[in-house]
This record gives sequence, C-alpha cells and structure tokens, in this order.
Amino acid sequence: MNANAFLSDQTIIMAIGNDARQDDGLGWAFAKAVETDGRFAGRIEYRYQLQVEDAELIAGYDGVLFVDASKSVLFKGFEYQELEPALEFAFSTHALSPASVLALCRQVYERSPEAWLMAIGGEEWELQFGLSAAGGAHLKAALEFFFNRVGAA
Repeated sequence: MNANAFLSDQTIIMAIGNDARQDDGLGWAFAKAVETDGRFAGRIEYRYQLQVEDAELIAGYDGVLFVDASKSVLFKGFEYQELEPALEFAFSTHALSPASVLALCRQVYERSPEAWLMAIGGEEWELQFGLSAAGGAHLKAALEFFFNRVGAA
C-alpha cells in the first residue's frame, strides 16, 4: 500500500480479531489507531473472522489491507506483505484466510483489488481485555511503519 492508496476512499482496512482475548485484538487496535489518526480516507471494518460475504464487500474497493494478530515470531514484531488470491481448503468454512477471500472475490465477482497483509505478533491469548506488553510494542512498531512508510503523504 502506498500513500495514494492510504489517502484514497477506494481502500478498505479489514481488521480481524477479538479485543476480549488480549493480543487477538491487535488487528482491531491497529484499525482504531488508524481511524483516530484521521488521514485514512477509506473504510474500516472490524471482524472476528473473515466470512464468504467479505468477498462481496472487498469487490467494491481497489485496495484492501487485512490486519490480524499472529502467533508466529516475526522479525520486527510485525510483517507487511503483498497478498495474492489463493483458495485454501480447510476442515471447515467457519473462518477464511485473507488469501481465500481474495480468491473468492476474483472468482465470484471478477474483481481483484490490490491486497496487503499486516500481521502483528502477539504472545498472550487469554479471555481478558488489554494487550500484552509485547503485543503493545509490536503494535507500536507496525503503526510506525504504516504511518511513516505507507501513510506518508
């Protein structure tokens, strides 16, 4: 995502998580910080998990940024990468990956918005509000990257 996408109303942020489960709320915390900043001109959506219906939603946008917590150890505490459509089959359709939502969007709506994934490393996942110290530090690093590199205008 470049500065033009950041300032465009044709970009959507899909924040995935659950702020009642500690670091699982990193995606939502990221989106709330971007929303509070006020420079992002696009739409922000909060999801507990991605669903088939989200393919229709993103079909109306030129760009989409998926933001979610990760249980992986990430070098900078976060990872930002371009995302390609890919159908991923799982035991259940209860939750879909961002790549699968993109693939459904392309297959059903014949649209392929540019897409990125911001994964933010977390450490605590208990049923409790509030981020862990590590999760908070990783969130800060991800937001700094986003505002400095991606959101520069």
